[in-house]
Amino acid sequence: MALKIKALEQTISFYKWELEKKELTEKEKDKYLKALKVIEKIIQEKEKAGEKRKHKRFIAYDHKTVFQNNKSYRGY
Repeated sequence: MALKIKALEQTISFYKWELEKKELTEKEKDKYLKALKVIEKIIQEKEKAGEKRKHKRFIAYDHKTVFQNNKSYRGY
């Protein structure tokens, strides 16, 4: 399940807006606060994973150049 970071940030802003309501009970406030913590943790993990993926590069193995550059390869 791939969640976009922008969607999560929008959810955070909605929850913060909901928390500003005065008619919420303490139980409802606690649920929103717990959800906020979980969402923030997910965002941090996704950002870390994105940073790790950025630095990995795929290097294709080209057989022809490897053997052509090798002096012991005679090309039979």
